[in-house]
Amino acid sequence: MKILLLRMMGLGDVASILLPAAKIMRQRYPDAELDVMTFNVGAELMGLMPEVDKVHMVTSEQWPSEMQEALPRFIDLAEYLAYEQYDQIINLDTWFMPCVLARCLKDMGLPVLGNYLEISMQELFSSLLSFDIQQSYVKQPWQYIESTFPNMPQWFDRWWDKPEFAEMDYPQFYLNHCCQFPETIDISLDNFDKTVSFPSSEHQRIIALSTSGRVASKQYPYKDELMRLLEDEGYYVWGEFNGEVSMDVTLGRLAKTDLLITVATATQWLAKLVACPSYMITGPLPPSILGAEISAEKHIDCQYCAQSECHLDTPFACMDIKPELIVQQVKSFFNDRQ
Repeated sequence: MKILLLRMMGLGDVASILLPAAKIMRQRYPDAELDVMTFNVGAELMGLMPEVDKVHMVTSEQWPSEMQEALPRFIDLAEYLAYEQYDQIINLDTWFMPCVLARCLKDMGLPVLGNYLEISMQELFSSLLSFDIQQSYVKQPWQYIESTFPNMPQWFDRWWDKPEFAEMDYPQFYLNHCCQFPETIDISLDNFDKTVSFPSSEHQRIIALSTSGRVASKQYPYKDELMRLLEDEGYYVWGEFNGEVSMDVTLGRLAKTDLLITVATATQWLAKLVACPSYMITGPLPPSILGAEISAEKHIDCQYCAQSECHLDTPFACMDIKPELIVQQVKSFFNDRQ
């Protein structure tokens, strides 16, 4: 049997969704050829998994930002995957272009499970030629996704506000509930550089900082002051998450780290892979879905809106957590673990 899993963006979703899904598929089909397709640096991460036989990497050149340019590239990808003759193709992605890819494969008669575009490729091209598709359509997955996953429609709701999902983090809700994978979610990886070391003293606590994401809701404004205060407390602080270091070294560094202080970005899930605890500056995201060990407390009424745009006069005031408060919580965290 030959199986392909698709999950392209972002890196946090590759770590928290694609990686544990690959473990589940390997448990189900121990003798199958198990391949994945993912985007850019996600391929480097998945390449560290012994459960995966082959990693297909989609590059930035193959995924231009303009849909009209991306469409022929993704049709080429579909033809490439069709040549591989998979017995099962499972799309775990929710972004528009991966769902287009899944639809293209489905229209070619291939065995596609999971998420795909709700209109056929012929309908998509007709809509583009007649200018019927609005830009908002490609940004709203509840409009364009059709799925074989039974509970996928609930992913579009504020599921974290419902009591029955109160104990679920994002990977559990998505894989266990939406996709109906009954297996335990295992977000761990043991294949990384274990020779990494820091120039810290023997008993010095090591803290990593990841305080900047791709959007305004993931920007912590007091990074420099926070680093200074932590160093004044005697902690060794590092924070190199710019993509210049290889994935196995990054994971090796996180494995040697006592605590990651992070905004809601991929770094948290990378830390979870190697059992590094996280302090989460959640901003507009409710901490329950992130699964962090500790998090900054809610301090404004509208904080957990889960929106990418802010209506306040001071945008994303929910990110305005004083560094002194974070340092105090960090000290309490370490004291409790002694």
